[in-house]
Amino acid sequence: MQFKVTRLSLLISGLFIAASPLTYAADTTEVGKVTVQGDANGGQSTGLIQQEETPKARSSVNRDYMEKQSTTSNPYQMINLLPGVNSYDQDGTGLFGGNVRVRGFNSDQLGFTINGAPVNDSGSFAVYPQEYTDAENLCDIFVTQGSTDTEAPHVGASGGNIGMTMCTPEDKQRFRTEYTFGSNSLQKGYVRFDSGKIFNDRFKFFLSYSKTQADKFKGEGRADKEHVDFNSKFDLGGGSYVDTGFMYNSAINNNYRSLTKAQIAQYGPNLDFGTVAPVHQPGGPGAQNDSTYGPNAGINTGAKNLYYGYNLNPFKNWLGTMNAHFQLAPTSSIDVSPYMWYGFGTGGNQLQTVTEGNAGNLLGGGVRDANGDGDTKDTVFAYEGSRTRTYRPGVTIKYNQQIDNHKLMVGYWYERARHQQTGPYTTIDNSGNASDVWLNNPSAWLKNQDGSYVQYRDTMTISTGKSAFAQDSISLLQDKLNLQVGARYSSIDRDFTNNPSQSSPGFYTLQKSYSDLLPSFGARYQLDQVQSVFFNAAKNFKAPGNFSYFNLISGGTIVNGVYTGGTVRPVPVDKETSWNYDLGYRYAADKWTFSGSLFYINFKNRIATSYNQDTNSNTDYNVGDSTSKGLELESGYSITKNLSLYGSLSYIKSKMDNNMQYSATATLPTAGKEFPDTPNWLSGMSLQYAQDNWYVFSQAKYTGKRYTTLVNDDSIGGYTVFNAGAGYTFPSSTWLKSPTLKFNVNNIFDKKFLSLSSGSGSQFTTNSVAIGSIAASAPSFYVSPPRTFSVSLIADF
Repeated sequence: MQFKVTRLSLLISGLFIAASPLTYAADTTEVGKVTVQGDANGGQSTGLIQQEETPKARSSVNRDYMEKQSTTSNPYQMINLLPGVNSYDQDGTGLFGGNVRVRGFNSDQLGFTINGAPVNDSGSFAVYPQEYTDAENLCDIFVTQGSTDTEAPHVGASGGNIGMTMCTPEDKQRFRTEYTFGSNSLQKGYVRFDSGKIFNDRFKFFLSYSKTQADKFKGEGRADKEHVDFNSKFDLGGGSYVDTGFMYNSAINNNYRSLTKAQIAQYGPNLDFGTVAPVHQPGGPGAQNDSTYGPNAGINTGAKNLYYGYNLNPFKNWLGTMNAHFQLAPTSSIDVSPYMWYGFGTGGNQLQTVTEGNAGNLLGGGVRDANGDGDTKDTVFAYEGSRTRTYRPGVTIKYNQQIDNHKLMVGYWYERARHQQTGPYTTIDNSGNASDVWLNNPSAWLKNQDGSYVQYRDTMTISTGKSAFAQDSISLLQDKLNLQVGARYSSIDRDFTNNPSQSSPGFYTLQKSYSDLLPSFGARYQLDQVQSVFFNAAKNFKAPGNFSYFNLISGGTIVNGVYTGGTVRPVPVDKETSWNYDLGYRYAADKWTFSGSLFYINFKNRIATSYNQDTNSNTDYNVGDSTSKGLELESGYSITKNLSLYGSLSYIKSKMDNNMQYSATATLPTAGKEFPDTPNWLSGMSLQYAQDNWYVFSQAKYTGKRYTTLVNDDSIGGYTVFNAGAGYTFPSSTWLKSPTLKFNVNNIFDKKFLSLSSGSGSQFTTNSVAIGSIAASAPSFYVSPPRTFSVSLIADF
């Protein structure tokens, strides 16, 4: 009963907030359009809603909101209250990642940018929110719920885009220090230096460094993260400038273990990876098998399997961005925005077994002596991970021209990503320690008899993305009507090479190209000074991830250590496309800011990932056409000068149109079913009181029931999570400026719930109950993080 009351109260509150602007309008004197920034009116003082003018559904959070959240929060947590957004994080701190869906679009169907540069994985389009920026240096995060921006540098975004913008350096010199501590031994140290305006007030920059650590809330392991951010602005005069940014991140995290419902019922929600390190069986004559050696009992079987020390995610990445804006004339300009992304790391379950051998029917002649006992008869433990290295340079060029009532924009985007994915093995010692957890030391890797490295996989994907785009924004009827007509032609060319490996023993190459013309049309009509309506229609597309090219070889034999024969199967998936339609209303006055929209999405060849029993791997499939429709409402209200209220409400109904062809003889009954992990209802609220030098806020997010399989034969219930925070700024002294203490607590009432573990992509379980010859497979979940708190001390010098 409590669940129903909680859900009903949130929904009614969301509807009340959404409906109130319409009644408020009746007694409002028209005072013209009000644009508000910072802690002013329009219901924007929470930082959760802005007054938008674009003719498409768009929501955002700004610095006012982000600076009140925990300093370790990642972008997914920051946008969680916005309409259409369904996100979770694995532990409450934001350090271990999570997932996000917007209108049912998964993170790998959304385009993500930082300062305009794409940060989705160039191969799979996956997103890892904990790897990007420090929350202290972000000033804006926006979400376009459905329609990707015309100039957006994406070929994997069928469902809109999310953009993050770093803060501009301060005009005055400043040195900021910050220390955060909290639950689960959380500690974060952060320092930032702002140069202020120098070189005749034409240049300014900031440089920050942080180090963060936290233990897992269950099981053994922790997160360790170091981060550097840099941003600068150089004023060239005459309206021209050059902005540059640089972000560096180095982290190594222990993973949380996802669990099935049966495991939770049998062992409890705190079941995690095991704590007993694997050891080697003493070498010697005969065949040893580490997995059957006494001290290893329980490592690979039973409840406490999978040693936590071999469930790691070490990763390093950096991103350099630049935006050079040249004002050619009062009505024309050009923007040149190059970027460079680099990433390297490993992941997965790294505890594997290797069987030594010396035979012509084994790849490379078989594995050499791995445990150093002088023979090749053994099965030994080894450390192997999913090793990835990416180089990704790109550039966007835009030309802008004002001609009478037309604002024209034409441009071109180009990038070439080199994405190497391997799976080398390295030895572990008799105490279970891996010789190279980063897998970046080839001298420690295991080799085959012919001298080649033992690899679980060995692929190279070169992806060349391109877009030519144009847009005309037309002002009519004395700017009451604005029309936005745009189109982009986007393409991606994949050049894929598979080198012989244990999972795919044959050499083959593939060249695949995907492209589409993506038109868009938007219209906004200003009814009066405070009310407007808008309509938007846009086509988007998403190319398949490069994982679709893995393990396509079948048949053949290995003769004298070399694979011969065999055939390469066709790529099992094609691009997906979507048409997104929005019809919306906005209200923007001195106390109220409101936005609401109805949307309809028509998919063709929607992509989802499921288990392929033929290849014993997860594979992308086109699950057929589908439709989604719903509504989104959000509103902010300044109740008094100090008290502000924000609410959001979302409803979506998705439906798959076709049964899914599972094999040559079997189909899955997916027609008429809803997409997994897409709750019909979402609702969020935030109440904030701020006065002089202190503030306090509370917020709640309701996430409705959702299905967990493609055939909808399993589901998880809805839940509501409450968070809160407070802060106080003490008087400045001669040497300490604005010392501030802030406190945050997440999941105040320790709510228990489950979040679907679907990876960074749409890796859905097809069916949890057997259907004819199609075996059942239980979906897995992350359990909810408990109540957590953090305290931050901040001061400027």
